[in-house]
Amino acid sequence: MPTPFGEVIARRRLNPRDTPRRSVVVSLGKPREAKAADHWECPFRITGSGVRLLEYGRGVDAFQALTMALEGIRYFLDRLDTPLVWGDVFDDHSGFQRIIPLLPEPGGIARGIRRMERVVDRETRRWAHEAKRRYLKSKKRFRGLET
Repeated sequence: MPTPFGEVIARRRLNPRDTPRRSVVVSLGKPREAKAADHWECPFRITGSGVRLLEYGRGVDAFQALTMALEGIRYFLDRLDTPLVWGDVFDDHSGFQRIIPLLPEPGGIARGIRRMERVVDRETRRWAHEAKRRYLKSKKRFRGLET
């Protein structure tokens, strides 16, 4: 007998990029202890526009199960035939971003994570610097039109 979904703690409505009137709803359940000893599960559901999926993120504690559920949502959305977007916020992305994976490497997992976080931080700073440069350039151009 399937386990009931349980309490929904988050919900997001997504739309196919070219068909904003159709929608897919992603629901995230509350993490809970699984029947398997010392493990947790976090249910997630993706329904609408011909999609009907119920899956679980699993982990050794509630945080890992929740993280794996969010990664699972992203995994399944990426494999749909039709790209889904978070139309009220992003017109080209679902809003479910990648999570930096735990990478075992010599020196330990923490070393691998810190290395990947530095890459993300560097690219984020580069993006912010470029955005600021474009903004200041457009502001300067606008001031020139005022005189």
